[in-house]
Amino acid sequence: MSFPHSASRTSRKLALGLTVAALALAATACNSDADSGPAEDGTTTIRLGISPFQDTMIPIIAEEKGWFKAAGLNVELKSLAWDAIMPAVASDGVDAAINNTTGVVSVANKATNVVYWYAWNPFTEGSALMGKKGSGLKSLDEYVAGGLSEADARAETFKQLKGRTIVTTMSTDMGKQVVAALESVGLSQKDVKIVDLDPDQGLAAFLSGTGDAYLGGIPQRVRATAEGMPVLASGPDLAPPPINGLVTTTDFATANEEALLKLVNTFHRIVRYCDANTAECGKIITDRLNKDTGANLTVQGFQDFWQKFELYAPNAKATKELILDPGGVSYWKKTWDGDNSYLTSNGSIPSAADAGKHFLVEQTWNKYVEKFGADETGF
Repeated sequence: MSFPHSASRTSRKLALGLTVAALALAATACNSDADSGPAEDGTTTIRLGISPFQDTMIPIIAEEKGWFKAAGLNVELKSLAWDAIMPAVASDGVDAAINNTTGVVSVANKATNVVYWYAWNPFTEGSALMGKKGSGLKSLDEYVAGGLSEADARAETFKQLKGRTIVTTMSTDMGKQVVAALESVGLSQKDVKIVDLDPDQGLAAFLSGTGDAYLGGIPQRVRATAEGMPVLASGPDLAPPPINGLVTTTDFATANEEALLKLVNTFHRIVRYCDANTAECGKIITDRLNKDTGANLTVQGFQDFWQKFELYAPNAKATKELILDPGGVSYWKKTWDGDNSYLTSNGSIPSAADAGKHFLVEQTWNKYVEKFGADETGF
């Protein structure tokens, strides 16, 4: 789930980002000399969009290990800001990308060819609403320690935001988390001031004095925590968890289904490898991440977060248990319906995105299991 905007911007509607100019810009930024799809030697080229977050950067492990090549894939990793990913997919700037359901729902009305193809990474505890040190805002844990029940503590945590300024990235899963938290206690965006910025720019603004609260990604959370900013609430206390996975277009998926299944197989392989070699994976990813951002994420921090703040499915069985089963910790339909509710209510999209047309994970899952099985082990 990375990710230049003025601090005075109001809520940015990603649907408006799908203008001809924006799409052309995304396509230009991602142009590759190599054609996508199968080559004469049987190798398939996939231009894959990733963002500078520790979870969406995991493909660099396979790049480092040569696993894409071994699978007959030429994967060209294209680093894009989080809110530039879906315009790039929709405009053919990349062939596929790592993003989440919110991204697909955001563009589905205009980019009717975009689909959420597979899922493996529920962001269960990754989202965190950070408070400004000295702002007087109390955390959920502080309310509980003061004798309130979990439910009452949660309500008081979000009610205290009335009249406050919150920095986040609207029309993404981050903004959705903030709005869902407010609405759960009878508040709306009109009750707060939203400063809408890219995650890294938002963090810089927050740390320099803008806003009373901030919500971004894990690297931003790490930096804010290191600067002494408290976590007010996190994870499901905010909203149904975002779910990271593979997004693409029906055209590319139809023409390159076999290659995309191999790509997913490699993603699961990365997870199993990182489960067994977390420090090594952490070193590879944090070196790249810290070079690209000001996150200052340490290897120890990566280890502390791995399979805790967010979950990664090591095989198809885990994807089913976590995401496809109605009792799963991140059942996809709750998140999908939450995305539709959020984006239609704030006018970002004119109508709800049809899961039957744009959420293909269940169909893909069956094809994947037929080819690779459900309970793979080893790497």
